[in-house]
Amino acid sequence: MSRLLRILALPALAAAAYALKGPPDPLRPSTPEDGVGPLTRRRYWVELEGAERSPEEIARHWREHLPNHAPKWLAYFRGLDGPIPPVEVGTRLWIQMMLVRRGRVVVEHIDPLGFRVRTLRLHPDAGTSDFRVYPQDKPGHLILQIESLLRTNSQFDRLAYIFGAHAGQRRNWELTLSSVAAYAGGALVNRGHESLEMPQLAHSYSLPELPEVPVGVDAGTADHA
Repeated sequence: MSRLLRILALPALAAAAYALKGPPDPLRPSTPEDGVGPLTRRRYWVELEGAERSPEEIARHWREHLPNHAPKWLAYFRGLDGPIPPVEVGTRLWIQMMLVRRGRVVVEHIDPLGFRVRTLRLHPDAGTSDFRVYPQDKPGHLILQIESLLRTNSQFDRLAYIFGAHAGQRRNWELTLSSVAAYAGGALVNRGHESLEMPQLAHSYSLPELPEVPVGVDAGTADHA
Protein backbone atom coordinates (compact mmCIF):
# COMPACT_ATOMS: atom_id res chain seq x y z
CA MET A 1 0.00 0.00 0.00
CA SER A 2 2.79 2.42 0.88
CA ARG A 3 4.38 1.84 -2.55
CA LEU A 4 1.04 2.57 -4.24
CA LEU A 5 0.68 5.81 -2.27
CA ARG A 6 4.17 6.86 -3.33
CA ILE A 7 3.31 6.19 -6.97
CA LEU A 8 0.07 8.16 -6.72
CA ALA A 9 1.87 11.04 -5.03
CA LEU A 10 4.46 11.41 -7.80
CA PRO A 11 2.30 13.53 -10.15
CA ALA A 12 1.39 15.91 -7.32
CA LEU A 13 5.03 16.23 -6.26
CA ALA A 14 6.10 16.84 -9.85
CA ALA A 15 3.44 19.55 -10.27
CA ALA A 16 4.49 21.21 -7.02
CA ALA A 17 8.16 21.15 -8.04
CA TYR A 18 7.29 22.68 -11.42
CA ALA A 19 5.21 25.43 -9.82
CA LEU A 20 7.92 26.33 -7.32
CA LYS A 21 10.72 26.20 -9.89
CA GLY A 22 8.78 28.18 -12.46
CA PRO A 23 8.37 27.87 -16.24
CA PRO A 24 11.35 28.00 -18.64
CA ASP A 25 10.16 31.37 -20.06
CA PRO A 26 9.15 33.13 -16.81
CA LEU A 27 8.90 36.70 -18.16
CA ARG A 28 6.81 36.06 -21.25
CA PRO A 29 3.37 37.76 -21.08
CA SER A 30 0.61 35.18 -20.72
CA THR A 31 -3.04 34.97 -21.68
CA PRO A 32 -5.91 32.81 -20.40
CA GLU A 33 -5.07 30.38 -23.22
CA ASP A 34 -1.86 29.57 -21.34
CA GLY A 35 -3.80 28.46 -18.27
CA VAL A 36 -5.92 25.50 -17.22
CA GLY A 37 -9.39 25.12 -15.76
CA PRO A 38 -12.35 27.46 -16.23
CA LEU A 39 -12.03 31.06 -17.38
CA THR A 40 -13.00 33.08 -14.32
CA ARG A 41 -13.91 36.71 -13.75
CA ARG A 42 -13.36 37.81 -10.15
CA ARG A 43 -14.62 41.23 -9.19
CA TYR A 44 -14.19 43.14 -5.93
CA TRP A 45 -15.53 46.63 -5.26
CA VAL A 46 -16.23 49.29 -2.66
CA GLU A 47 -18.63 52.23 -2.92
CA LEU A 48 -17.74 55.62 -1.43
CA GLU A 49 -19.70 58.78 -0.75
CA GLY A 50 -18.17 62.16 -0.03
CA ALA A 51 -14.73 61.29 -1.41
CA GLU A 52 -12.31 64.13 -0.76
CA ARG A 53 -10.04 63.53 -3.75
CA SER A 54 -10.80 63.54 -7.47
CA PRO A 55 -11.22 60.21 -9.30
CA GLU A 56 -8.15 61.00 -11.41
CA GLU A 57 -6.01 61.70 -8.33
CA ILE A 58 -7.16 58.48 -6.68
CA ALA A 59 -6.43 56.40 -9.79
CA ARG A 60 -2.97 57.92 -10.22
CA HIS A 61 -2.03 57.36 -6.57
CA TRP A 62 -3.36 53.79 -6.67
CA ARG A 63 -1.20 53.00 -9.70
CA GLU A 64 1.97 54.66 -8.41
CA HIS A 65 1.65 53.32 -4.86
CA LEU A 66 0.11 49.85 -5.26
CA PRO A 67 2.83 48.34 -3.00
CA ASN A 68 1.70 50.64 -0.18
CA HIS A 69 -1.97 49.72 -0.53
CA ALA A 70 -1.59 45.92 -0.76
CA PRO A 71 -0.99 44.04 2.53
CA LYS A 72 2.63 42.87 2.34
CA TRP A 73 1.93 39.57 4.11
CA LEU A 74 -0.45 38.65 1.29
CA ALA A 75 1.08 40.37 -1.75
CA TYR A 76 4.44 42.13 -1.49
CA PHE A 77 4.99 44.26 -4.62
CA ARG A 78 8.12 45.98 -5.91
CA GLY A 79 9.54 46.97 -9.27
CA LEU A 80 11.18 44.12 -11.19
CA ASP A 81 13.51 46.30 -13.30
CA GLY A 82 13.94 49.25 -10.95
CA PRO A 83 12.29 51.22 -8.15
CA ILE A 84 8.67 52.37 -8.41
CA PRO A 85 7.16 54.90 -8.83
CA PRO A 86 7.03 55.80 -11.62
CA VAL A 87 4.69 53.16 -13.01
CA GLU A 88 4.23 53.33 -16.78
CA VAL A 89 3.07 51.08 -19.60
CA GLY A 90 5.67 48.33 -19.75
CA THR A 91 6.61 48.54 -16.05
CA ARG A 92 7.09 45.04 -14.68
CA LEU A 93 6.25 44.21 -11.07
CA TRP A 94 7.70 41.52 -8.81
CA ILE A 95 5.24 39.94 -6.35
CA GLN A 96 5.70 37.61 -3.40
CA MET A 97 2.29 36.14 -2.57
CA MET A 98 1.41 34.79 0.87
CA LEU A 99 5.16 34.73 1.63
CA VAL A 100 5.84 31.66 -0.55
CA ARG A 101 4.46 31.97 -4.11
CA ARG A 102 6.14 34.12 -6.73
CA GLY A 103 4.39 36.24 -9.36
CA ARG A 104 5.38 38.66 -12.10
CA VAL A 105 3.12 41.06 -14.03
CA VAL A 106 3.51 43.85 -16.58
CA VAL A 107 1.45 47.06 -16.83
CA GLU A 108 -0.18 46.96 -20.27
CA HIS A 109 -2.61 49.91 -20.09
CA ILE A 110 -2.97 53.21 -18.23
CA ASP A 111 -5.69 55.85 -18.51
CA PRO A 112 -6.87 58.68 -16.23
CA LEU A 113 -9.23 56.42 -14.25
CA GLY A 114 -7.34 53.17 -14.00
CA PHE A 115 -4.71 50.73 -15.15
CA ARG A 116 -4.45 47.09 -16.22
CA VAL A 117 -1.74 44.52 -15.63
CA ARG A 118 -1.07 41.27 -17.47
CA THR A 119 0.48 38.22 -15.86
CA LEU A 120 3.84 36.95 -16.99
CA ARG A 121 4.44 33.20 -17.17
CA LEU A 122 5.91 33.23 -13.66
CA HIS A 123 2.55 33.73 -11.92
CA PRO A 124 -0.10 31.38 -10.44
CA ASP A 125 -2.68 32.83 -12.87
CA ALA A 126 -2.78 33.61 -16.57
CA GLY A 127 -4.67 36.71 -17.71
CA THR A 128 -5.28 40.32 -16.72
CA SER A 129 -6.39 42.39 -13.73
CA ASP A 130 -8.01 45.82 -14.03
CA PHE A 131 -7.85 48.47 -11.28
CA ARG A 132 -10.46 51.17 -11.82
CA VAL A 133 -12.22 54.20 -10.36
CA TYR A 134 -15.83 54.68 -11.53
CA PRO A 135 -17.24 58.18 -10.82
CA GLN A 136 -21.00 58.26 -10.21
CA ASP A 137 -23.49 61.06 -10.89
CA LYS A 138 -23.09 62.82 -7.55
CA PRO A 139 -19.71 64.52 -6.81
CA GLY A 140 -17.69 62.47 -4.35
CA HIS A 141 -19.74 59.34 -5.07
CA LEU A 142 -17.60 56.68 -6.72
CA ILE A 143 -16.84 52.99 -6.96
CA LEU A 144 -13.37 51.45 -6.68
CA GLN A 145 -13.09 48.11 -8.44
CA ILE A 146 -10.55 45.35 -9.02
CA GLU A 147 -11.56 42.91 -11.73
CA SER A 148 -9.52 39.93 -12.91
CA LEU A 149 -10.09 37.79 -15.99
CA LEU A 150 -7.96 34.70 -15.48
CA ARG A 151 -7.36 30.99 -15.63
CA THR A 152 -5.00 29.26 -13.23
CA ASN A 153 -1.52 28.74 -14.63
CA SER A 154 -1.25 25.01 -13.83
CA GLN A 155 -3.10 22.10 -12.28
CA PHE A 156 -1.08 22.65 -9.11
CA ASP A 157 -2.25 26.28 -8.97
CA ARG A 158 -5.82 25.18 -9.65
CA LEU A 159 -5.73 22.83 -6.66
CA ALA A 160 -4.09 25.50 -4.49
CA TYR A 161 -6.84 27.96 -5.43
CA ILE A 162 -9.60 25.46 -4.60
CA PHE A 163 -8.06 24.47 -1.27
CA GLY A 164 -7.47 27.94 0.13
CA ALA A 165 -5.54 30.34 -2.09
CA HIS A 166 -8.84 31.92 -3.15
CA ALA A 167 -9.42 33.11 0.42
CA GLY A 168 -6.02 34.79 0.55
CA GLN A 169 -6.57 36.40 -2.84
CA ARG A 170 -9.96 37.73 -1.83
CA ARG A 171 -8.62 39.10 1.45
CA ASN A 172 -5.70 40.76 -0.34
CA TRP A 173 -7.90 42.71 -2.72
CA GLU A 174 -10.44 43.60 -0.02
CA LEU A 175 -7.69 45.12 2.12
CA THR A 176 -6.19 46.86 -0.91
CA LEU A 177 -9.55 48.46 -1.72
CA SER A 178 -9.98 49.53 1.92
CA SER A 179 -6.57 51.21 1.82
CA VAL A 180 -7.33 53.06 -1.43
CA ALA A 181 -10.72 54.08 0.01
CA ALA A 182 -8.99 55.53 3.08
CA TYR A 183 -6.75 57.59 0.77
CA ALA A 184 -9.80 58.79 -1.19
CA GLY A 185 -11.57 59.98 1.96
CA GLY A 186 -15.31 60.03 2.55
CA ALA A 187 -17.50 57.21 3.82
CA LEU A 188 -17.51 53.60 2.66
CA VAL A 189 -21.19 52.73 2.16
CA ASN A 190 -21.07 49.39 0.34
CA ARG A 191 -18.72 46.65 -0.74
CA GLY A 192 -18.94 43.28 -2.43
CA HIS A 193 -17.35 40.61 -4.59
CA GLU A 194 -18.37 38.07 -7.22
CA SER A 195 -16.79 35.20 -9.10
CA LEU A 196 -18.13 33.93 -12.42
CA GLU A 197 -16.98 30.92 -14.45
CA MET A 198 -18.09 30.93 -18.09
CA PRO A 199 -16.69 29.87 -21.47
CA GLN A 200 -16.33 33.51 -22.56
CA LEU A 201 -16.02 36.57 -20.33
CA ALA A 202 -14.92 40.17 -20.76
CA HIS A 203 -13.76 42.96 -18.49
CA SER A 204 -16.31 45.60 -17.46
CA TYR A 205 -13.98 48.21 -18.97
CA SER A 206 -12.88 47.58 -22.55
CA LEU A 207 -9.49 48.88 -23.62
CA PRO A 208 -9.58 51.42 -26.47
CA GLU A 209 -7.25 49.21 -28.51
CA LEU A 210 -4.71 46.49 -27.88
CA PRO A 211 -1.14 46.68 -29.20
CA GLU A 212 -0.25 44.33 -32.03
CA VAL A 213 2.70 43.09 -29.95
CA PRO A 214 1.84 42.38 -26.29
CA VAL A 215 3.44 44.75 -23.82
CA GLY A 216 6.56 43.15 -22.37
CA VAL A 217 7.50 41.32 -25.60
CA ASP A 218 10.32 42.56 -27.82
CA ALA A 219 8.84 43.23 -31.28
CA GLY A 220 11.89 41.66 -32.88
CA THR A 221 11.38 38.36 -31.07
CA ALA A 222 7.59 38.30 -30.79
CA ASP A 223 7.25 35.73 -33.56
CA HIS A 224 9.48 33.35 -31.64
CA ALA A 225 7.86 33.76 -28.18
